[in-house]
Amino acid sequence: MTTYNAGPWLAGQLESFVRQTRPPDQLVVCDDGSSDGTIDALHRFAQEAPFEVQVVCNAENLTTTPNFEQAVSLCTGEFIFFADQDDVWHEDKIETLVGVLEADPEAGAVFSNGRVVDESLAPLGYTLWDSLWFTPRERARVRAEREAEVFVRHVVAAGTTLAFRSSYRDVFLPFPELHDCHDAWVTFSICGVAKVRIVERDLIEYRLHGQNQFGLQRFNLREQFAKAKEQLAIGAFHHNVVFFTTARDRFRTVASEGRTLRPEVVALAEGKIRHAGLRDAMTGGFFARLPTIVRETLNGGYWRFGYGARSLAQDLFLR
Repeated sequence: MTTYNAGPWLAGQLESFVRQTRPPDQLVVCDDGSSDGTIDALHRFAQEAPFEVQVVCNAENLTTTPNFEQAVSLCTGEFIFFADQDDVWHEDKIETLVGVLEADPEAGAVFSNGRVVDESLAPLGYTLWDSLWFTPRERARVRAEREAEVFVRHVVAAGTTLAFRSSYRDVFLPFPELHDCHDAWVTFSICGVAKVRIVERDLIEYRLHGQNQFGLQRFNLREQFAKAKEQLAIGAFHHNVVFFTTARDRFRTVASEGRTLRPEVVALAEGKIRHAGLRDAMTGGFFARLPTIVRETLNGGYWRFGYGARSLAQDLFLR
């Protein structure tokens, strides 16, 4: 778990660890320079918890992804879970996800759904998978071991719902120097060498409280339009090129060290690099970018590597 000024939300998360039907063997917490009492609360919890708690206080602010990398590197157990500072885990979360991994040697990671709630834990009427557009059709693909086809399109595994085998750290560590990508990076990296499973149940209460660093919420049509414009403004397609190029290169490295790759995942990474690169290179002129749009429409690129008609409309009308 990583923390930064966790405020009133931390206690609920820590208490949910203690209530687990299969308790954790170890909790590693890396604090990123909190100044609100978070560190004192963590040290008190470490003294009282019925399992090992290691608290690391960073001398300087690392930011989220490097801080999670540090925490993962310090874990000593067979299975690792990411945890946010402000959620609440259901009592059987660890037991359920570890059970999937123990029963399936081919599974390198597993993730669940979660219920989105307000600051008082009142349900907001939708789930994490709803907010991530993780559709029933995509879930069927994951169940059919075609999960990479989903992961190259978009992020569907929220880090706080993910569990994975520590034996794959050589595949995904170190994390790439990209902004806030630890959950997507771990999921796709493991997917290249092992299967990723899903549990179609809510196993956490994902709290939205107005101070989340990343709040996964459901957007209306106007907000979706604004998000699509923001994607273009922040260079999201360049980020995709770097992310999947780094993943492809990492696959090559671990293959040279003896790992067996899933060739279909490598091929999908190559396809995503090509598609995202074309979209990143599009000029502002409609007629200049139209030939690329037509090609990516005819060859299905928008549907294999993006959001289909919505991505097509983004390139047609929002640039």
